[in-house]
Amino acid sequence: MDVNDIYIDEGIINIFFNLLNFYDKINFTKTNKTLFVLYKNRVRCGIFQYINHDYLLFHECLKRFKYTKEEQIMLMDKSLDVNAVLNVSGRFCDLRFIFELCYYSRNYFYKNIYKKGKMKGKDILSLMVKEICNSISFNRYETILNVEKKMILYSLKRSFKPILWKTNESQWIYLIKD
Repeated sequence: MDVNDIYIDEGIINIFFNLLNFYDKINFTKTNKTLFVLYKNRVRCGIFQYINHDYLLFHECLKRFKYTKEEQIMLMDKSLDVNAVLNVSGRFCDLRFIFELCYYSRNYFYKNIYKKGKMKGKDILSLMVKEICNSISFNRYETILNVEKKMILYSLKRSFKPILWKTNESQWIYLIKD
């Protein structure tokens, strides 16, 4: 493959690509059209690795890329495997990933997950999802203010102070305000 008029074997490029972090992969795909065509979809599909594991990269993927309805449904289904977060008050659900999906898909999450009965046996979680969907407003700032008012969404609030979580983050990251 020619990269800026220099031939580099595709296997070597794959090795380099796999060693890059998320942001470097995005910049790498912008180098030329061939690399963009080859790697854009691999970067875009990284969201399936980040869900319930890395909130910042998950949020970044949702902001940067468009996903098909089928991919959105797969993300929604996977987001229901909620991680537990420990606080001095007890055990809570990590709702950040569900919140992002609800916010970016608006009513689509509610229609396809909540109303179709995919949350059977998860009564508390279904109530939380319903409250998140009811909190969605015309902009992100207003939505986060609405979330702050609801006690059932305590793990999404700024006052929530976790002591143990199961994501890859070294410190707890609250909802991003954009």
